[in-house]
Amino acid sequence: MKKIAAIIALGTIVIGNTSCERILDFKADTTSQIPADSAIVTIEDAQQLLVSVYDVTANAFNGGFQNIPEVMSDNLADPLGLNGEYAQIYRWTSSFFNGSFGGQYRDAYIAIYRANTLLEEVSSLEGVTTSEAQRISAEAKFIRALCHYHVVRIWAQPYGYTSDNSHLGIPLKLSADQTPQMRATVAEVYAAIEQDLLDAEQDLPVDNGIFANQMAAKSLLAKVYLEMADFSSAKTKSSEVINSGAYALEQDLTKRFNDHANGSLPAEFIFTLVSTNEVVGSDTLVDERGSGFVGNYRSDDPNANPALKASADLFTSATADTNDFRGHLWYNMRNAGTPDELYMISKFDASFIDVPLIHLTEMYLIYAECNIRLNSDNDGSGLGFINDLRTRAGVPVLGSLSLNEVMAERRLEMACEGDRLFQLKRRGVLGEIQKIRGVDWDCPGMVLQFPNFEGTAQGFIYNDEGGCQ
Repeated sequence: MKKIAAIIALGTIVIGNTSCERILDFKADTTSQIPADSAIVTIEDAQQLLVSVYDVTANAFNGGFQNIPEVMSDNLADPLGLNGEYAQIYRWTSSFFNGSFGGQYRDAYIAIYRANTLLEEVSSLEGVTTSEAQRISAEAKFIRALCHYHVVRIWAQPYGYTSDNSHLGIPLKLSADQTPQMRATVAEVYAAIEQDLLDAEQDLPVDNGIFANQMAAKSLLAKVYLEMADFSSAKTKSSEVINSGAYALEQDLTKRFNDHANGSLPAEFIFTLVSTNEVVGSDTLVDERGSGFVGNYRSDDPNANPALKASADLFTSATADTNDFRGHLWYNMRNAGTPDELYMISKFDASFIDVPLIHLTEMYLIYAECNIRLNSDNDGSGLGFINDLRTRAGVPVLGSLSLNEVMAERRLEMACEGDRLFQLKRRGVLGEIQKIRGVDWDCPGMVLQFPNFEGTAQGFIYNDEGGCQ
């Protein structure tokens, strides 16, 4: 029987949906690697390795991954003087010396490697049942797809950039072999992501406690299909999630990002990174999953000068209607009327925040857009979902729906969650926009440069740098 020998770092609090169930009650391992002579051989060990897959994924998605595309888009102000690396990508001039983002890239591939290890070994473990192996494999495929998906969107030009998507994507790692790899095409990467998610959708449980479930896979498929301009499939998957009855639109916008007490995550959260700061017996459990948001945006201290602030364009759009809760709950102005006027983002003002990677609001937005593109929203169902969001925000409902109105609502609802750049690029592929902040939407600097350690693969092709004028 083969044995698993994998890098592992176990966290006490991991990823979840609306369940407060805790299946873990152990402390982080103090070593970085399990030696071969004590390799993981049981289903219990495999479950712990699976937890470590979620754990390292949460390290990458603590806001770090999400901040990159926001800074490159038109949602944020110039961060010059506060954070050199963010200032670099704001100007679309990233280099392979940009260490912070190389760390997030590495975390994503560590998660992929661990997921691959599970996929290769779980069926041969002592005491494993067919259903257990199936579930663990499905969760591993979900995480592998999630990580490949976010990396390819940041480090490669978007799906549709070439007619057959033969342009270079990212290293596609579908085995635990750690040999350095060349870049696969974007077509190959998306095909692998889609297949992983279709498999996960088939095999994930409907209810999976604090881990990914079937609806998480459907939701991520909806996002992927939207990126691929497969509007029919994106509408189908988002509709299945919406109509499942498993989630409900949260009416309190302050709960989008907040420190939620155990058991009271918003009912619209589909796949969430859960932070914890609580006393259990004699121990205080502290696990911050949103530090990349809090550390870069938090503005509730009047003396704070966060690295990331809203652009004037985003602030104007968000506050255009004085009744819009999204404007006065998520933003505030400093130094009004002076040359130093600044627009702070208060969406992440909390010591500990949960990070909903996928939520029902986004499924509403995907459905509404696809319904317009497919049939001009002739049945009014997309309009109904957009009006649900507008009603929650305290603004008048619309009598009809256009594509531009859906995209405007998407910007307001998803602001600073790592979404904006990808929507602009999609619209660039479709010929609906030409520029982002005055430069071509597809100029070379609109993708991040690979970290220098990828050069260990002989002949690895890096992205062109700069070129956005």
